[in-house]
Amino acid sequence: MLASSVRNRPHRHVAASLLVGLEGPLRVQIAGHWVHSPLVWVAPDVEQALESPGPVAVLHLDPDDGAWRGLPVQGPGGALPESRLPGFREVLTGLREQPEVEAVRALRERLRAAAPPLDPRVAEACQSLRREDLDSARLASAAGLSESRFRHLFREQVGVSLKRFQLHLKCQRALRLWRDGMSFAELAGAAGFYDQPHLNRTLRAMFDALPSRYARAFPVQVVHLDCL
Repeated sequence: MLASSVRNRPHRHVAASLLVGLEGPLRVQIAGHWVHSPLVWVAPDVEQALESPGPVAVLHLDPDDGAWRGLPVQGPGGALPESRLPGFREVLTGLREQPEVEAVRALRERLRAAAPPLDPRVAEACQSLRREDLDSARLASAAGLSESRFRHLFREQVGVSLKRFQLHLKCQRALRLWRDGMSFAELAGAAGFYDQPHLNRTLRAMFDALPSRYARAFPVQVVHLDCL
């Protein structure tokens, strides 16, 4: 996501976040503590708030994606020396001028290569959920585990609960399905939410934003790395 400026209230993305100030340092609140840096990372499902008076790039990484786990850091998040991700700022700045995303994908693959692999049962469950909305009983059965043991293993491996991960996938689906002229009720149904209020509540909690904010031509560009 690229924005001319951002100021939001505390919220919790299910995805991990890499936040980059394209023209200066950011001010980011992570789990109640403020961090000042041009390059900040936040682990999945950790409360954050971002203040950037200038342009900012936000790279969201799925919690089951090895890219964020490949970062050589510990804890819920904080400042990241630019030497750890050389050229990252330049790559993201370039996205403002053209839709080329291969350099960002290459960076993501480099981080993935440095990450420990997920338990294959959890990795398969995550991929299955991307194909269809399955309940925990079916996922546990496929993994050969009891439902309670599967839920525990899932959270241990991915860092978020199964329910939160499923909501995350529905939000992703909503962003991909959004088209000009589409009503929010239609969008909610197509993305798998109960109704429009359910969609609104989820987006408010995860992004501190409602669909109407983007429908009013809010100056944000969203680039889907896996959809181009």
